[in-house]
Parts: sequence; C-alpha cells; structure tokens
Amino acid sequence: MFKKITALSLLFVMSVGMFSCTNEKKESESDESVVSNSTEENKEIVFKSVHGGEDFSLTSQDVKTLAINQNISGNEYIKITLESNANLYGEYKYSDVNQPDKVVTEPFYIESAEGVVEFKQFFDAFRDNAIGAFDKQLISISFTNLDTAVANVKIKDISVANRVVPAFEKEIYLEKNGLKIGADLAMGGTLSYLEKTSLNDQTIDEVINQNGEICIGVNAKESAKETLSSSVNLINICDAGREFQQSYYADIGGNMQEATGENGYDRRWSFTATREGYYWPYNPVQGGDEVCNLSQIIDYEVTKNSIYIKVRAMDWGNGYARPQYSTHPSHEKQKYGRTTKSYMENVYTIKGGMLYVDNRFVDWNGFTDMKNIPFHTLEIPAAYVVHPLHNYVCYTGDNPWELMDTTYDWQPNLPGWWDENVHVNRKHPEDWFAWVNDEQFGVGVYVPNTDHYASGRNNPERDTKHKHNNDAKTSKMAMEYLYNKKAPTSDYTSCYVGNTSYTAPVVHVRMKEYVPLSYTYVIAVDYLPVMRAAFKEIALSGGITNEGLDAWERLII
Repeated sequence: MFKKITALSLLFVMSVGMFSCTNEKKESESDESVVSNSTEENKEIVFKSVHGGEDFSLTSQDVKTLAINQNISGNEYIKITLESNANLYGEYKYSDVNQPDKVVTEPFYIESAEGVVEFKQFFDAFRDNAIGAFDKQLISISFTNLDTAVANVKIKDISVANRVVPAFEKEIYLEKNGLKIGADLAMGGTLSYLEKTSLNDQTIDEVINQNGEICIGVNAKESAKETLSSSVNLINICDAGREFQQSYYADIGGNMQEATGENGYDRRWSFTATREGYYWPYNPVQGGDEVCNLSQIIDYEVTKNSIYIKVRAMDWGNGYARPQYSTHPSHEKQKYGRTTKSYMENVYTIKGGMLYVDNRFVDWNGFTDMKNIPFHTLEIPAAYVVHPLHNYVCYTGDNPWELMDTTYDWQPNLPGWWDENVHVNRKHPEDWFAWVNDEQFGVGVYVPNTDHYASGRNNPERDTKHKHNNDAKTSKMAMEYLYNKKAPTSDYTSCYVGNTSYTAPVVHVRMKEYVPLSYTYVIAVDYLPVMRAAFKEIALSGGITNEGLDAWERLII
C-alpha cells in the first residue's frame, strides 16, 4: 500500500492587513462559530484624540516630529489615521508619568497604501519586562520617509484608547464544525491549540494503552489502560519555538563561527543546534526566543468567524550572554532578548471543517546590502504535532489527485530533524503532508508553492512508552505561561512534553527589506483519505496559489 521514497538530499532546519481566500466551502447559515473567551472584544473601543490633522511632505530619510505632550495613563492602544504614498518608519517617545526622567522610544512601521488607512497598535506594556509597562506621558511621534521619492503624508487623527490585552485570557478560541482552534496572545498569536471535538459523534482521546504506550485516536478510551484526556490538543507547545507558527531567516551578520556585524546585524550566541553553541542567524520567530522571552502583540481582533493577529516577533537565537562566559545553556539569560523590527500577521478562519491560516511577514530593520546575502531556508510554516501521531505521510506518486493511487511515503518513526538526519521529500505533487496514527487518523497540512518538506521527530527511539514521556507538568508552557489553557491532565500530556513530530515545507530565499512575504495553508483533522479528498477540492478550485512566496528572490533546488 505504501511506497517509501529515499531522501535525495540533507537539510539543516531548526525548531524554531487582513487577507482573503476564495476557496472556501459553502456552509449553512446555521453553521455558527463560537468564540470561547472574547469578553473584552464585545466592548466598544472608545478612542480619544491626542492630535488633530496635519499635512506634510518628506524627502528621502527626512524626519517629521509631531509634539503630543499629553498624559495618556491607562491608554495602551493607539490609532493613527493617515494617508501616505511612502513607507514610513516611526517612533513613539514617551516617559513614565511617575518618573519623568524615564524615557522610552518605541519604533513602528507603516506601509504605503492608497487612500486612508488606520494603523493601530498596543504599546509594549503587556508582556514580561515590557519596555513601556508604566503610565505614560506621550511626548512625541516621529515619521521618517524610507522611500527615495517624496512622501506626501496627511495625518487625519491620532487617538488612544484603554483597550488591554487580557491578563488571564491570552489564549483565544474559535470553534466550528467539530474543530476548535486557539491562538496564544502570550506567544505572539501562534496557533497553539487544535482539537477535533468530535468525529462522527465519537471522541478523540489521549490514553495510555494496555502496552504502556501513549496513543491518540478515535474512541481510544474504549481499550485504554488509562485515559488522559478526551479534549486533546494536537499541537505540541513545549516551548516558544514549537506550535504552528511563522519563522523566517536571513543569513546576515557574519557566520556560525564569527559575528562580524555585517549588514547592520549583530549575531548573538545560541545553544539550539549544539551544546557548544554558535552565532545564530537573524531569525524572527512568532512565539518568542529560545529561552521563552515572548513576542510583542501589536494588534488583534476576534470576530464570529476569524481571529486576526499582528505581532513583532522575537529574534530566536538571542536569549543568552556571550559565549566566553560559559559553554552551557544554564549561563546567564538576557533580560529582554531582542524584539525584531518586523511584523507578522495571521488570520485564522474555520471553513468547511478545516482551518485556513493566512500568513504575512514584512521586515523593516533597514539591513544593508541584502542583495548579496546568501540564500536561506524558511519554514512555511514551522509545524509541530503531538508525538503520538507518529506516522509521517506524503503522496509521492505520478497521478496527482487520483485518490485510488496511494503511493505514499509512509514513515512510521522518523529520526531527528537536525543535521544529517532530516527526512526530505522533494516530490510532493499534491502539496500536502500529514502526521497520523496507525489507524490513519491525524493532522494534515496543505500548502502550495513550497519546495521540499523537511521532517523528523524528537527522541524517536524512546518516545512511545509513557515512562519516557513524563515532563508535561514541568514544561514552561504548562507553568508560568499557561494562562487560561488547560493544565496538563498528567505528566504524559503530549502537547506539553519535549517529544514531538515536526515538518517544515521549505523555500530558499533572500530576505528583502520592506517587501511583504505571504502565504496560506490549510489544516485538516480527520482520517487520511478524508483529508486528502478535502485537499483535492481546494486544489482543483485554484483558490490558493501562494504567489506571495515569490515576493523575495527565490532559489529553486
């Protein structure tokens, strides 16, 4: 039934506006979404103006500073209504009302657009060690023209509001058609929760079976030695580099052995890849960095049918002190890490019983000479699935969407995804992969216009017996960053443990400054034949092309 394909090459891949989509499946009007915890979103956001209209022109790199000088205590959400034909770099300057000599400058970026736009964001005030976690005197707002042509800017209004990121409701949910998803605001709005609440009126259970193995499956509790949960999160959330999330790389600032500061970027030391560590490349990661310094939410919106997220990502390899102090991960943790000058946006929408995820990224660091940097792989997306779904599968045949042709690359227990062990699919004519159990139930992902798939598993030689999988209750995500997520039902709750299944669809690109990259992927939770048939319907509709992945210079390998 299954045909194995040999990996053709080796890859080193480490963990780590609204959009529209025309390929949605028609649903009945009674098919309602449920937002599980949106009490804050049901309140009207009331803005008060702090600066009226003003028009000005800027030559390239010219700066305009607007004096505000207003106490905005309790108002951590700002809206700038404007028109601009140029890309603008901006800075908020504010001080602590109670310590006037404590002054902070916070950067932002507004893309050029036709017509009037509303740029909205939270000040950095709601995460641990936030730079602006105090009552503010807003001193000024400055704008710099990033383009070569003259910028014509019309400020219509600048207003603030007392909207907050909820302190204890930082995972927000949608539920529809037997699918429940959650986005974690504490971890940059990553897709952190994926549950099939029922399948043909049957439950999805996480259990320890009679052989002492941890299993997830349909009605698995009927033959279980111990039932762990019947509300099972199918995404691994062990740390800020897991989840389903955006992750981007640019190979600048030197190399693995030496940080040179080239292109205006200072590499920092990382222990993600090796015990000895090395200088990590530029790597904005939506959830946070390698020591769980968490990303900054810029904006979010919850509606009946979707969740919108905008975030400034953390730089992954940035959590440690300089290597000469120690060669062990227990050495000094940096206080803040490094928040990148980039924006990531997501729209999560449940349609036709599947989850559509629209991703968008733009970098605005202003790195120099980017046309000459090496190409680097990107994870499109980084996808971490719970380890009991241990069979990797991908169609590799010559008859795409002939559903009777089951020429699959079926891998029951892959080795790790690091160094030479990564499993590679260069042939995937149907543009999907899946992680399933032995009954072919699991999670499938459809994502067109990528290159090869890189896949692997953590601790593959020993991660099925529950005695080797007992760190759930000590995971950081199960402790200080839990917020309103369910606590682990046992030490073996697989979404929290280190063991995981991983796949990244890969593209090779050179990052471009101020140029957005975008793509869409679809997640299904079902039996493999059902998921494949659903992906076929999407593919034949032509609604998802992911042309946005070609926005940067791309190398096809």
